[in-house]
Formats: sequence, C-alpha cells, structure tokens
Amino acid sequence: MALAALIIAIETTTGDAGTGGDGLRATLPLLGRTVVEHQARQAVGAGATHLVLLVERMPAALTAALDRLRRDGVSIEVARTIGDAADRFHPDERLLLIADGCVADPAMFGALTRLPPPVLMTVPDQADTAEYERIDGQSRWAGLGLLDGAAVRSTAAMLGDWDAQSTLLRRAVQAGASRVECAPAADGRPRIAIRPQALDGLDRHLLRGSRVPSDRWPRRWVFSVVDGPVAGWLARQAIDPLPVAAAGAGLAGLGVVAALAGWVATGFGLALLSGPVAAVAARLARLRLATIRHGDRIERARTVMLAAGLGALGWSLSADLWLLTAVMAVAVMVAGASARQGLAALSSESGPTWVADPDGLAWGMLPVALAGGWKAAVAAALVYALLSFARMQTQFVAAAQDSTPDANAPI
Repeated sequence: MALAALIIAIETTTGDAGTGGDGLRATLPLLGRTVVEHQARQAVGAGATHLVLLVERMPAALTAALDRLRRDGVSIEVARTIGDAADRFHPDERLLLIADGCVADPAMFGALTRLPPPVLMTVPDQADTAEYERIDGQSRWAGLGLLDGAAVRSTAAMLGDWDAQSTLLRRAVQAGASRVECAPAADGRPRIAIRPQALDGLDRHLLRGSRVPSDRWPRRWVFSVVDGPVAGWLARQAIDPLPVAAAGAGLAGLGVVAALAGWVATGFGLALLSGPVAAVAARLARLRLATIRHGDRIERARTVMLAAGLGALGWSLSADLWLLTAVMAVAVMVAGASARQGLAALSSESGPTWVADPDGLAWGMLPVALAGGWKAAVAAALVYALLSFARMQTQFVAAAQDSTPDANAPI
C-alpha cells in the first residue's frame, strides 16, 4: 500500500519561546524555515504521498509554513482532531508517524519505511535522553514510527480525553511493535524540539549531510569548498534556491555579453563564477529537502550560455580559425555528453570524473589562459573535449558489447 504520514503539531515549547514559532514546537525556526516544513519534506523524501498534520490551533507561523509547502507542491491536509485525521487514512495504508517537534536524518526515515509495520524507532533510557517519551525501563521513543491506518482509526475510537500522540505510542507497544534503536551518538539521534535550545547545532549537522553527490570534478573538488558555508548562510536568511539558481544562469549570460563586447577576461570570470553559484543553489535545495522550481530549465539555460560564451571567446580572437575551434570544442563536448548518457543507460557508470562538462571545460581552460593566453585556452578546450569524447565513446562501445546477448550462448 501507499505510504502516508501523520505529523503531530500540538505541543508548545517549554522555557523561553521568544525565539520564534508562536510557541508551538512545530513552528520553531530551523534553517530559515520551520520544524514542520522539515518534517513534511522528510516524509515526502521517504516516499509519503499523503500527509496529514494534526493540529489544534493555527497560528500565523504555521499557516505561512503550510502555504510555503503547498507552493512547492507538497500536498498536506490539516486535521483538528485524531478522529478527523483517522478518517483521512485507509485502514491498510502504511502510516509514518512523526512526533511533535521530531527532526531526524532522512536516512532514518528511509530505513524505517523499509520495515514491516508496526515498528518504532527508540533510544536507550538514560540520563541524556530525558526529552524522549518513555516506553519502558530500557527504552524511550525516538519520535518516529511506522503504523497503519487501522491503528489510527482504532485509537481514535477509544481515545476520549487522552493525548493522541502518547495513546498511539502505547497502542503500538501493546500491539507488539518491533523496535529499531538509533545510533548511540547524540548526533545520530532524532531531535525533539521541546524548547528552542534543543535545535542548537542541528543546522550544522544537517549541513554536513547535505553535500550534493557529483561525478564531475569541478563540483566535487572546486565548488564544494564554498557551496556548504554559503548555502548554510543563505538558508538562515530564508533565501529560496530559485533566485540563486537563476543568478547562476544570469552570470553565464552576462559572460556572453561581456565577451561579445570585448571584455573577454570579465566574461570568462563571470562564466567561471556561474558554476559555484549553481552549486550553492543545489546545496541549498538539498539542505531544504526541496527541489528547485524550474531547476532543469535553468540549468539547461546556463549550459547553453556557457557554450555560447566559448563561441564568443573564439569570435573575439578575430580569426575564423579560433571561432571554428571553439565551435568544434562545443560540438565534441555535446557528443561526449550523449555518449555519457548512453553509458548511464546501459550501466551504472557515468565515466571518470575528469571528462569534460561545461563547467569542467571552463575551469580546465583557466590555467592554460593564465599561462599561454586566450588562443592557447581555446585550443586546449578542443583537446580536452576530444580526449573526453574518446574516453566516453570507448566506454560506451564496451558497455554496449557487454549488454548484447551472445547469439551462440545456450538458451
């Protein structure tokens, strides 16, 4: 059955709630957004297609958080009572239960949803786990569980004045729910935001886990130096990744204009800068557990602008030979990208990290331009593209031969 999620958002924070959130745990600030937005995106990332938020009151911060989620395509319903929430789930539907104020790594959600329900994630009952709800003398609930719709319906039928979250937990324990204990290290556990201070340091932990995997060398070894700190700062300023991604494409476009106007060094610098800016946008989106709206179109536009920038550089050298060389470098790079896509379709490989992509071609030209000038840089771009194409074509042909059935093999 499909995976749904029930997010609890009823409890208020303890201690000083003046740091934001209108007093609810769910609306405490986290990386420029709120706890409930992070929870909803984690549930979607784990495969949940049906989200229900159980909440008794709707302060302005919570309304704004839900509006942002819906604007980004996350469908989430609001239920004011456990009975209302139960009516929104199919009895056989698998149900991801997220405790009030619980924030965990996406990997924990993924691991939990691969298990048969009912199952509860736990932490040991010890001095530093007092904020977690106790199950028995040995374990406390870590705030995540996997139940089914029938469990919520039966709980709603007998609940009365009991606390919904605690009653769901008790009934899951009584039903013999299996338990998965979290890592013993504090950083490996979910956090329960019973007070604002409970989230201290969590943004740094989430930032470390938000690195965007890449099989191309500029993003892996060059852009990664800056994308983490910058993306973390932008997240705390509540900046959306869309304008950052658009700025990356805009810089590449301005680079073309500058090169055509004769400011070759300025145009080349803008083209180089567009790569780290695009990487920051991708890191920011991953940190927010979101996708960049129109992100594929924006990245395609940036790629086209980088290719046009190489052509503009060849044109600025005032000789048809260099313009032809630049155009050939772009064409060969496109052919290499097609071979790489074919290789990925035939196998799990995508070629070595050094093969040329638009950013790799631009950053590979930088040391040659500094040492030998623009003509040498354009010539080096063509050589780099040819070497990359040759390597990708060789791997593609080998993969195609390996995937072709042997006509002489026994059936």
